[in-house]
Amino acid sequence: MAGDLADKLGASSISRQEILAELERWGIRASSLGELSLDQLGDLLQAIACIANGSDDDNNKRRQSTGHGGSKNVVLSSLDKRILLALLSSKGKISSIALSRETGAPLSTVQRRRKRLEAHFLEASYLPRVERLGWHIAMVFISTQGGTAIEVGKELLSWTKSVIRVSRAAGMRATDIAAEVIFNENKDLLDIIERIKAIRGVRNLFWVEVVAELGKNDRCFEFIIDRL
Repeated sequence: MAGDLADKLGASSISRQEILAELERWGIRASSLGELSLDQLGDLLQAIACIANGSDDDNNKRRQSTGHGGSKNVVLSSLDKRILLALLSSKGKISSIALSRETGAPLSTVQRRRKRLEAHFLEASYLPRVERLGWHIAMVFISTQGGTAIEVGKELLSWTKSVIRVSRAAGMRATDIAAEVIFNENKDLLDIIERIKAIRGVRNLFWVEVVAELGKNDRCFEFIIDRL
């Protein structure tokens, strides 16, 4: 049922009467919604679809706390998917006006949907090409003991001149933390490694240097969105 609602919302030709009929089916009196615009009614129906499919904020938080997400509870209309794919292919450089023209949806609808999608499903940031600046990046995989992974991670994040990113991890060699570090010369990396080894709770580590990026495959994200 929730998937059907999402598909209907993706159709730019959906009428006010159709939305009100759907809301009536969910026990909401249409007579109380007379002051809402078509876009606002669509957003209300979208929210109901998300709740019906178990994807409200509380469920999201519970999934995040387990360390695993899941696509079963994500509700995206066909319009949402088209906006996401356009944002990914353009690396976020496409304007909302162009999105409106491309999807055939009203500009106000596109702007609201884009804001929500960017807040919940996309990550965008500027990163320097460090290799062109004469610097290098290495990934350090750390195993900890005594339940100190969080403390070790916080300590690493305080190293603002050498640590880019810290993540909880699981995998081979009992890895608990993956840290992305930046260094200028090999001796700088060795210093970072020795400092990490000295942190209380660190049991062992190994590292690999990122020598060169061979490329990116954005098609995998298209596959994920298509499966939602």
